[in-house]
Amino acid sequence: MTVSYYKKAVIGLILANIIWGMGPPIFKWSFQDVPPLTVAFFRFLIPVILLLPFIKHIQPIRIRDGFYVVLLGLMNISLNIGLYFIGLQYTASINQPVIASSEPILILLGSAIFLHDRANKRTLFGNLVGLTGILFIVLQPVLMATNIYSSFLGNCLFIGSTISAAIGTIVAKKLTKRYSAITLLFWTFLIATISFLPVPFEEISHHTFLIHLTWQGLTGILFGGLISSFLGYGLFYYGLHAIKTSEITIFQYVDPITAMLIAAPLLHEYPSPLFLLGTFLVFFGIFVAEGRIHWHPLHLLLK
Repeated sequence: MTVSYYKKAVIGLILANIIWGMGPPIFKWSFQDVPPLTVAFFRFLIPVILLLPFIKHIQPIRIRDGFYVVLLGLMNISLNIGLYFIGLQYTASINQPVIASSEPILILLGSAIFLHDRANKRTLFGNLVGLTGILFIVLQPVLMATNIYSSFLGNCLFIGSTISAAIGTIVAKKLTKRYSAITLLFWTFLIATISFLPVPFEEISHHTFLIHLTWQGLTGILFGGLISSFLGYGLFYYGLHAIKTSEITIFQYVDPITAMLIAAPLLHEYPSPLFLLGTFLVFFGIFVAEGRIHWHPLHLLLK
């Protein structure tokens, strides 16, 4: 692997996470005009159509990899995005990137529980601190009854989304060794499109949103299909091929900053003191557990 390719991969992952950080407030804003799972359907149908002219460059999936490709599509996209979009209906958009940033903690915790990896005291303490931060954010609606932006249910859905994304990232890393980014994009987007297919018909029958679609809803659909999915996942799979799995999650630290910058003017969502405390504990917990933290991944460009 050349230095040039590695740096392009780093830039690709930074850009992907900037795009995904913009997503929560933009999608929540567009849901005022169009049902969320319908946006999810079009978010992946559009890039599938855009990839059809490049069908000759898309590799066939080997039988032995079929299960993993389906698992990747369902976990990294269908379940991840489905829970994420539904959660946005109930809670503040700025909560999603912070909860998603806790993915390293959830992976370490899952390894200890299911793989019986023995964690040292520092790692255990870091996990407890990070989990405390997550709990502050998740329980914010209960602890701050006057907070109109948050919902316990929505925050729990974000946790489910983060867990499915963590599983998907591990599976994706395995597949990027054998398949190109465009191949994984096409097949996982096709799986996601099929999985969301029944939903739009039900929502259209009740909302008839296509007749009354405004530029606000159209913005969410086009941003989702062209920018967040086609470009964002393309950059992610491109970068995933060159970056260690252990370093993938550090790029998520970009997301909360981007989300807050967009959410403030667009949705008038502002972080509460409890939210800021929870965010600090999440990142401090990662710092303690991993022995380091990168507030931004730009240092990788200096390698």
